[in-house]
Amino acid sequence: MITALLWLSFALSLISLIAGIMNQSWKLAFFSSILLLPLAFYLSGAENGLRYLMFLPAVPFILAIIYFFQTGQKGQKQKGN
Repeated sequence: MITALLWLSFALSLISLIAGIMNQSWKLAFFSSILLLPLAFYLSGAENGLRYLMFLPAVPFILAIIYFFQTGQKGQKQKGN
């Protein structure tokens, strides 16, 4: 049951990450990083190379930060005009 929830959160994370990249939405990228947290916590207890996958949520989180600042700069330019 727990494994099924981990796979479901991973699948939803991939879907939201792809949608976030296509729309350049920081909210979807951040949502993707949140959905990856249970899987990262689970993999942090591995005793092999899978342990390094616990840093996987950092990728969508960094994308969320980049998209957040890009939309902030666009919003400031539009308010100035």
